[in-house]
Amino acid sequence: MSAFDPELAGKMVADYAPARPAKFQDLLPAKNVIAELRQKGASYRAIADLLSRHNLTTSKTAVTVFCHEVLDYPVRSRKRVSRKKELALVTPPNEPVFSVAPPTASEKTHETSPARSRGPRIAQIRMLKPQTT
Repeated sequence: MSAFDPELAGKMVADYAPARPAKFQDLLPAKNVIAELRQKGASYRAIADLLSRHNLTTSKTAVTVFCHEVLDYPVRSRKRVSRKKELALVTPPNEPVFSVAPPTASEKTHETSPARSRGPRIAQIRMLKPQTT
């Protein structure tokens, strides 16, 4: 085994190229075109289609990430308003909030069960009181 040669190692480092190309290497030449299209209100999908028609095959997602990372476009927040905050926004601040007491065992019927909360209600004939005429 031979000794470590720093000159040979320096040449190896200088000639090294990563196996994967740099990120957005294909979109960088079209940076100005993409920025101008976004300023005119073009969607990411429309930009991707336009670039694909001009021999620069790319996807909507790649254009989106390119705009966010390279052009520094803001990313929309995906946070949802929690149910409690939503109810607090709907209820006026000066009105009292009344809570409904849960039904007692005798008040519970088949219609109030959580399994039947959706869909049409069908009359149950056997539960009707007989009418005398």
